[in-house]
Amino acid sequence: MKRLLRVIIIASIVLICGDVNAKDYPRPIQKRIDKAIKNAFGAEDVMFVDVPDVSFDITGFPGVAKVSVSKLMNEGTEIGLAAFASSKGKNDLFDYLVLFDKAMTIKKVVILVYRSSYGGEIMAKYWLKQFEGKHNGQQLEFNKDIDSISGATISAPSITTGIKSLSLLMVHLKETGKL
Repeated sequence: MKRLLRVIIIASIVLICGDVNAKDYPRPIQKRIDKAIKNAFGAEDVMFVDVPDVSFDITGFPGVAKVSVSKLMNEGTEIGLAAFASSKGKNDLFDYLVLFDKAMTIKKVVILVYRSSYGGEIMAKYWLKQFEGKHNGQQLEFNKDIDSISGATISAPSITTGIKSLSLLMVHLKETGKL
């Protein structure tokens, strides 16, 4: 019953507000998104409210592609933001989620889709944990603040650059009143 109510609420919001960024992912990936949000914010029934992509330009933020941002709402209150982005691995783009609190501090990073046969080591939770607590692109230099990882010589610096750019972008959007 609770699950049905959740589906009805989300469907209603989608019809009223437009597309929800997370809905484009298959069910197993959506479960990973839900789990990450629960771990980061302690909330289960979270709604995604899109921030229109026309309100920001990512050209000044290298290393990221296909960025979309959603406000995370729980019981009518904004609890944080979800930034969905892609970065380039050796041959293919890979998709990831960065969760931010309201102060634009990184709460969690999750790899959603990794398409390449090389570099998948960046999906390790212990490695991704290095990004948590970072703010405004600070302390996000690869091989200085963020450790390298064997087997991901291209993907590891790529995602580090992407997350740094997302962090800077989110602070910029907040400071310019677009969030």
